[in-house]
Amino acid sequence: MNKQKYFAIVDIETTGSHAEGNRITEVAILIHNGKKITDRYQSLVNPQCPIPFAIQTLTGITPDMLENAPTFDEIAEDVYHLLQGKVFVAHNVNFDYSFLAKELKQAGYDWQATKLCTVRLSRKIFPGHRSYSLGNICKIRDIKITARHRALGDAEATAELFSQLIAQDKNQYLQESLHKNTEHRLPTHLSLAQFQRLPETAGIYIFRNKKGKIIYVGKAINIRKRVLSHFGGINTGLRRQQFINEIATIDFEESGTELMALLMECQMIKRHWPAHNRAMKRYEPKFVLIHYEDIRGYRRLAITKAVSHPNNMRYFETAQEANLFLTNLLEEFNFDPTLCTFYSPSTETREDRKVPVKILPSIEEHNRIIDSIFQQLHHRKRSFLLIDRGRNEEENSYVYFKEDKLYAFGFVAFVQQWSNVEDIVSYKDKCISNFYMQQIVLQYAERYPEKVNILSQMPMLS
Repeated sequence: MNKQKYFAIVDIETTGSHAEGNRITEVAILIHNGKKITDRYQSLVNPQCPIPFAIQTLTGITPDMLENAPTFDEIAEDVYHLLQGKVFVAHNVNFDYSFLAKELKQAGYDWQATKLCTVRLSRKIFPGHRSYSLGNICKIRDIKITARHRALGDAEATAELFSQLIAQDKNQYLQESLHKNTEHRLPTHLSLAQFQRLPETAGIYIFRNKKGKIIYVGKAINIRKRVLSHFGGINTGLRRQQFINEIATIDFEESGTELMALLMECQMIKRHWPAHNRAMKRYEPKFVLIHYEDIRGYRRLAITKAVSHPNNMRYFETAQEANLFLTNLLEEFNFDPTLCTFYSPSTETREDRKVPVKILPSIEEHNRIIDSIFQQLHHRKRSFLLIDRGRNEEENSYVYFKEDKLYAFGFVAFVQQWSNVEDIVSYKDKCISNFYMQQIVLQYAERYPEKVNILSQMPMLS
C-alpha cells in the first residue's frame, strides 16, 4: 500500500433513501493511511426538515437531538478539508457520495473524489457469501459494531473491514481499483465483467434487473462509453437512484450505423415497453388528416388531434404543418373549403358546427375530386431501399420504406448487385413501424441521398 495514499472512510445517516429531497442528519469521517486510522470526525447535523418516524426508529436520532446541532453549511468547510485529496471509501459508496457531493455543492464547494466501495471489494476478496450488507459481512468477519445505524459506529466497523480487506488482498484488487476506478462508478449489483464485455461500437444496450427483465433500452455510437455515462455525476433523485440500483446485467446488439441503432432501440422499446423508457411517447404524432362521409353524403377532409381512427390518411407533428398540407390540397384540386375542417385550438372537428350558408357543389362532383385526391396521394407515397454499411465488412444494413411506411430493416450479406427488393428484404425483418421511426428514416434519406434506391414498381410483399 502506498504510504502517501490517504482514505476517508465515511458513513452518514439521513432523512431518506435518496439525496434529492432528503438531508444528512449525522456524518462520520475516519482518515485511514492504509494501516490505521489517523484522524476522526463526527457530527450530528440539523437537516432543517422533518425526520420520518421510521428513520427515527432505525437510527435513534430524534428531532430533539438535532435541535441545537449545526446545519451542514456550518460544518461544510471541515467536511470539505477532511475529504479533499482523499480516496472516498464507504459501504455502498454511491449512497454516501451522492449525499455529500450534493450538500457540499449547495454549500459552495466543488468536490470530486476517487471512490472505493467496500461491498465490491468484499465480494472479490471475501467471495462466496449470500449477503454483503455491513451487518452480515461484519458478523462473518467477527467485526463488532458498537452502534449500528449510527454514523460513527458504522464508520468504525467499515474501517475495520477495510483494514482486513487490505491485509487479505493477495491479488491486488484494491490497487487495481485505484488505477482503474471505473468499477466503483458502476451500480452495486453490476459486475465489472458485465461492463468490460461491452464494445466501443454503435448499437443498443439493454439493462436488465436481477430477474432478467428488461428495464431500459438505449442507443449509442459507442456502447461502452454511453453506458458508463449513466453512472457518472451525482445521481440524487429517487427515481434515478432506483433505476441505477436495479441494474444487474447488460446485454447489447451492435448496429453498424447510428440509423440502425435508432431503429433497433425503437423496435425493442415498442416490444417490451421497459419501465424506465418514458421518453418515446413524446415522439408520437400530434395531428392527423382524416376523411369521413357526412349525413348528406359529402366525403370530407379534416385535421384533428391524432387519435386511433380507421380513416387516418397522414400524420403530422404540428397543427401548422397539418393545416398547410390541407391548404395546399385545396389550392391544387380547387375544391370547396367549406367541406374541410382545419384544426384550431378553440374549435372542435365536428360535422354539426355552424358554418356560413352557401351553395355547395354537387355531391357527385365533390366526391369525384376527393377520389382524385386519394389517387394522387397514393401515387405520391414514397418507396425506397436504403443500403448502408453493416456491423462488419462482410455485410450491409438495409431499410425498406414501403408506401410512406417503414416496412422492414435488418442486415444482409454484402450487396453487390440486386434487381428486386425481394433479393434483399427478409420477412423476419418486418418491423412494428411508428411515426417517429418513419421520420428518422426520411430525415436520414434526405441527408444521405446517395444511399437511397428509389423503387417505382413495388413487388407485393405481405
